[in-house]
Amino acid sequence: MIKEGSSLIAHISDDGVHRKESVAEHTQKTVFLCSEKGKECGIPQLMSLCGLLHDMGKNKQSFSDYLQADENVRWRLKGTVKHASTGAKYVYDMHHAAYGSRKYMVEMISYAIAAHHGLFDCVDIEHSDLFSKKLSQVDAYEEACRNAERDYLEEYEFDKLFEEASDEFQLVWNKIGKVWFKLKPLLKAKFPEDAREMLLDCKLFLLACFQRLMLSILIDSDWESTSDFMRNVDTLYKQSEFAGKEIFGQAGENFAEYMRKKKESVDGSKLTEKEKNIFDGRNALQEECIRFAKHPAGIYCLPIPTGGGKTLSSLAYALEYCQRHPETERIIYVSPFISLTEQNAQVFRDAIGNDEWILEHHSAVIRSEETEHEDYRRNQSLKYDINWEEPFICTTFVQFMNTLFSDKKESIRRMHRLSNAVVIIDEVQAMPLKCVNTFNYMINFLNAVCNTNVILCTATQPTLEEAECPICYSEPEYMIKNRSNWFDKFERVKICTAGMERAHTFESLQDEIVRQTAEYQSILVVLNTKSAVRKLYDMLKAQNINVEYLTTNLCAEHRSDKIASIKKTLAKKQEHIVVVSTNLIEAGVDISFECVYRSMAGLDSLAQTAGRCNRNGELEWGMIYLIALEGENSGNMEELQRNIGAAENVICLYNRSGEPDSILMPRWMDEYYKTVYSDGADKMNFPIEALDTNVVELLSKGFMPKEIKNLMNQAYQTAGRAYRVIDDESFGVIVPYKEGGELITAIQETSDAAKIKTLIRKAQRYTVNVRGSQLKKLEGFVQPISDNVPNIYMASAPGAYNSDYGIAPEWEILIF
Repeated sequence: MIKEGSSLIAHISDDGVHRKESVAEHTQKTVFLCSEKGKECGIPQLMSLCGLLHDMGKNKQSFSDYLQADENVRWRLKGTVKHASTGAKYVYDMHHAAYGSRKYMVEMISYAIAAHHGLFDCVDIEHSDLFSKKLSQVDAYEEACRNAERDYLEEYEFDKLFEEASDEFQLVWNKIGKVWFKLKPLLKAKFPEDAREMLLDCKLFLLACFQRLMLSILIDSDWESTSDFMRNVDTLYKQSEFAGKEIFGQAGENFAEYMRKKKESVDGSKLTEKEKNIFDGRNALQEECIRFAKHPAGIYCLPIPTGGGKTLSSLAYALEYCQRHPETERIIYVSPFISLTEQNAQVFRDAIGNDEWILEHHSAVIRSEETEHEDYRRNQSLKYDINWEEPFICTTFVQFMNTLFSDKKESIRRMHRLSNAVVIIDEVQAMPLKCVNTFNYMINFLNAVCNTNVILCTATQPTLEEAECPICYSEPEYMIKNRSNWFDKFERVKICTAGMERAHTFESLQDEIVRQTAEYQSILVVLNTKSAVRKLYDMLKAQNINVEYLTTNLCAEHRSDKIASIKKTLAKKQEHIVVVSTNLIEAGVDISFECVYRSMAGLDSLAQTAGRCNRNGELEWGMIYLIALEGENSGNMEELQRNIGAAENVICLYNRSGEPDSILMPRWMDEYYKTVYSDGADKMNFPIEALDTNVVELLSKGFMPKEIKNLMNQAYQTAGRAYRVIDDESFGVIVPYKEGGELITAIQETSDAAKIKTLIRKAQRYTVNVRGSQLKKLEGFVQPISDNVPNIYMASAPGAYNSDYGIAPEWEILIF
């Protein structure tokens, strides 16, 4: 499709040869990639149209001159030779007079093209129409259009392509309409007076989700095409990265062998009756999950009780689903906690038998420094952006939500990887309250439009269908039948709430634990903050108690070593042990204590802690003591305080009811979440207090213009910049624990980009996440690791990393 003589330049290689790529050549490759990636969601022609027009503005002599100028001139002109809005104006001017869904489509194609170098608000906070302004300020428009038509545009049969794209968009419009119809009776029943406006906002929000999907495919295609040129790879003929069907088939066989050996390793003759019931129950639950894989992609709940083996059950389901649904491209495991992501990434490696298939992605792995597209060619050798191409992804809730909402292009780029994927969201109850409504709407969109199969895993299922923006569960909602019966089967603890009535001091708690060591061989104490854990640990150690300390101030390798040591002590049953930990131990750590103390928290946290007590049914009953602790200094943790209040209300109701069932049963958990969502309703739309608005509003109606010209007026950039799951970003600090010291030295001594990337990946096990606000306090102890590696630090000074406490104490922040 490229005519000979196309001389206008899109890129010049930085490999010393200074190869040139014409705009026509780059466009052809980007159209091809957009079409291939668009097929994942049934929009190949729509995305081809975006790819065809995205760099139309480069078809002018001034841009070619800019690329061929010396570096000083380019630096001076950077940002002045603009091109992104030319193709946006071209399609807008030609087709915006259309009616109905076509008008929406034209605006969305136009926005995707104009925003492929970065999000912008269609309308700003002053109600000015920025979208129209962008389209009115296009340089050398006639020249660019004329040259594009001469060199390649007419070869693509633009009018035919537009009609085919319109047909695809109508199908997406219909899918969004189905979600709207599902939500309509729910919203009318709950909000009769506001339902009409809420439903309009819902449709606009879902269209905003589709806008992001289009942008994701376009950015990824553009960047991949550019990267291929810089590396001298032929985009049109390169081989696929991996063959999902073959990989999932082999992974399934490996998993079956792994489970066979795991079952054979258990000597049933040595199990107590309760242990045997739990062992059999885990196997039965896994089989039930495997059978459920016959159902199509949906939004399903997997409410397995703590200790029920949901990690392996959900993986077994996902692998079977991939076999039954060969269009599946990847399995994505999402956890709210870094410690849980690290742990279960290792479970995945062990179970599927190939580390090469798995990407572990969280802030401790690699922090990317996003680059502007014009400078992208300079950064290809040191490429830190993570694109989720692998068949298995283990990531955190923050990275998942960044992919769906952040303004960062590296995050937007990943979104389309969720198409035709199984997404397992573990411990979904730990989602911050502010994220609930945006999460619900986006999950509805992913399932309806992207054929994403979403599994919400937890022993404490939140009532997301009760939210203002409800989630649309599929039928059947639950992957296992008779969930209450399973909770009965796995019940193995008794809960004492008397300690809530009179708060403990640190001294009285210390004394009680010392006394309890006479009755219990193993005791776990879970507190809400790192500082509280450190204080009680020091006090117990001074009493000559065999005590261990666990927080995320320890790197992952150090935590793993400590947990392994604790497990050995527990297995021997020859000495007493007390473990003092933050809630990191609640998240899927396969460990069992006879007695647990839990500082007051939400009912969901209590249930998770209970999963560490008498986990395998070694005793007839384990004991949980729920306590209040003076001086724990959790007053600035607003969400924790709200959850504590809701838990206290439900515990009071439970105590008055006189019911014989456990407070951890689903009926009481449902009551807890209804209270949380009722009390926190004003916090669930992701509020932005400084602007007196919220993300749901910004991604539906936006700021609204003074004069309505367009149908889509969302404030994408403002919403994306505000969308931070945690308020204070963290930085990875590599610590000199075991191999960590050698890795620090190796990173400092090399300038080879590929080697640096490999070393950083190895260093993830020796990395502690430190909040940005703490870096100044750690000055002298922590410093940048190398000029060659941006935004990654090392614990450098002697004593910066302690064998007991890890790095300097701070609040326990698990979500990232």
